[in-house]
Amino acid sequence: MDDILFRHTAIATPNDKSEEFLERAMSSDSSKKLVDDSKAFDKLLKDSLKVDVPDDLADKIMLEQSFALERDKNISARWHLAIAASVAFVIGLSIPLIQKTVTPPVEVAAVEQAPEDIGNVALEMVKNEYFLTAKANENASLQAVNAKLAVYGGQAKEGLGEVMFVNYCSFKGTSALHMILKGEKGRVTVFVVPEQGKFTPAAKFSNEHLKGMSEKMGKTNIVIVGEPDEPLEMTQEKLHDSIKWDI
Repeated sequence: MDDILFRHTAIATPNDKSEEFLERAMSSDSSKKLVDDSKAFDKLLKDSLKVDVPDDLADKIMLEQSFALERDKNISARWHLAIAASVAFVIGLSIPLIQKTVTPPVEVAAVEQAPEDIGNVALEMVKNEYFLTAKANENASLQAVNAKLAVYGGQAKEGLGEVMFVNYCSFKGTSALHMILKGEKGRVTVFVVPEQGKFTPAAKFSNEHLKGMSEKMGKTNIVIVGEPDEPLEMTQEKLHDSIKWDI
């Protein structure tokens, strides 16, 4: 094997097992060093390209796809409803409204809307905001968390863990705090909902993709939501230990 062919083989395929190549590689120290260096580089390249796939990757993909399908259905339904409303409005304007007599207005008694289940609202919130928060990683400081938590009478100390997202939100019309903490298996959503929200309590709740729990802390309802394999009790205990509430 001539020198050019040897160098080409050593660089391109340093693990070549042909007898001719192996003999040429052992013929001198420089040839052996070239092969060894090429093997080392080849291993380094393979190791750098090797990425471990998380055990729950398939579940994460299925969850995201299911939320995407439901979101598309909701958008389509709203679009059709908007078209129907527009058509009805145009038809209404086209019909002459000629009335010979005036009908006195009928008083309709106001119907108070029944309070909604706090668990169902939380599950719907997580689903609707999934694509806005799934990739968020603010690594919020304790100071930033307390600046928002103070509005609801809470103060956190060290031990709360990694806060990947924190901001205010509208919890079915009630101003609330939305946090995302790093859990044992994945992201855990925490809603801090003031008791003025008038929601029906739900100690534990779940649907096809998520599960949750809620309890009263201070003057708020704390709602915790995560994926089915997430030990939410650990997050609950962490909130108990790291947040002091006004009584």
